[in-house]
Amino acid sequence: MVDDAPEPQPETLALRRLQTAMADAEAALGRRMGMHPTDLAAMAHLTWAPDPIGPGELAQRLALSPAAATELVDRLTAAGHVERHRDLADRRRIRLEPSEQAVGSVRGHLASLLSALDAAASGTAEQDRAAVRRYLDRVTRTYADWADPDRD
Repeated sequence: MVDDAPEPQPETLALRRLQTAMADAEAALGRRMGMHPTDLAAMAHLTWAPDPIGPGELAQRLALSPAAATELVDRLTAAGHVERHRDLADRRRIRLEPSEQAVGSVRGHLASLLSALDAAASGTAEQDRAAVRRYLDRVTRTYADWADPDRD
């Protein structure tokens, strides 16, 4: 099969290099925290989800069986990384939330990285920073749309 896809734009190539560096940083965070990559991925979903999620949704997001997701949540809870809470609107539903201890630990590990990222941005003119934010927002929406399970 002949690949006739156009050459990616320089910004797309830079974004791919950034993604690789971010994956390396994520792996380093996992090593430094002594966490398995799946555990770390689960924590990322729980931390950045716009609304609290339950074990079933976490299983879907990580492509795990319900039994594997239960084992994962049990492991994260036993380690003090996750707390289970009853959903106030639907008492049958369980919400999973990162513990304050886990959030504090991640912040501590990432403090030097976040400071360096802030420093990298601080020397940039505000109008350029606004353009970067708009681009990253569009890229984020593009990734979310592409990854939407309804597309499968």
